[in-house]
Amino acid sequence: MSFQYREFLGDEIFRQLNEIKAFHPEVIEQEACIRQKPGYPHDRLVFAAADHNARMINEYKGNPIGLSNRREYLTRLVRMLQSDEIDGIEATPDIIEDLMILSRLRREAGEKEFLKGKMLVGTVNRGGLKNTVWEMDDMPSCYTVERLAKLGMDAVKFMIRINPMDARARYTVRYCAETINEAEKYGLPIFIEALYVETTENGGFAMKTDSESLCKVVGVTGALGCRGVAKWIEIPLNNEYQVPVSATTCPVLVVPDEVESEPLAVVTEYTKEIGLHDNIRGILLGRNIMFNDADPLPIADAVALKWHNTGMTPKEAYEAAKNRCVR
Repeated sequence: MSFQYREFLGDEIFRQLNEIKAFHPEVIEQEACIRQKPGYPHDRLVFAAADHNARMINEYKGNPIGLSNRREYLTRLVRMLQSDEIDGIEATPDIIEDLMILSRLRREAGEKEFLKGKMLVGTVNRGGLKNTVWEMDDMPSCYTVERLAKLGMDAVKFMIRINPMDARARYTVRYCAETINEAEKYGLPIFIEALYVETTENGGFAMKTDSESLCKVVGVTGALGCRGVAKWIEIPLNNEYQVPVSATTCPVLVVPDEVESEPLAVVTEYTKEIGLHDNIRGILLGRNIMFNDADPLPIADAVALKWHNTGMTPKEAYEAAKNRCVR
């Protein structure tokens, strides 16, 4: 059965969300003050990734605005974050604030407070908008490190794209180093999505995931800024993943392919790198989980269950998740 997002979170909660955003912005600081800080919930982290739209990434499965319906986007995130096994979320300020308000409204209605104990990781740079003439200039455009510290959030997210043939990419290297240095002042860990891209014949950009390219960008990322600790590197998956993850001693989060659609196949896809290398410390949950036609909660829960209980098979994890993920 497909997931009916309008039934899961009804019209009234979104009416209240809009009213709070319009007239009661102080709610965000209030929620930040009472939020339970989790530290690192597990030694392998499973995060929902929710910063697509801020870089003009709206397409999904051939639909150019497939990720654009904010109500559906938020509802699917709330559904996934109901899992106690999901460690947290990486997102832009608009998403984090909407989730804080929705969590408050759910709490006041006697429902599960889905952000309790979750790590909140704020995205800093989304300024390299997709298909713009300045795309390689990935300028900070979202959270500042100071704001993240003020809200008591748990970590900083940054993306670095290295394109050796585009001079604008050098600015991203500088932005990233400066952000790491700022995070160090506030004692905040940083999560860096490390990508290697090349310019295509039509003037666009294509990500390269061969091991040589990934090893280069991982090496640069590990050396950026004034510290090498408290730095997590998010590395795209390739077919010899042990090679790029061996290019660093930093903990690594897997950035998956997002290929599969059938739920059990998705769980298998997202868990096959477990145990491949000691520093692989978790994974980001992509769009083929959040926007799966089936209920995203048991799929996300099963992936996280297996990362936290590596003795389970994907099928055992998915069956266990289905049994406990009751609406």
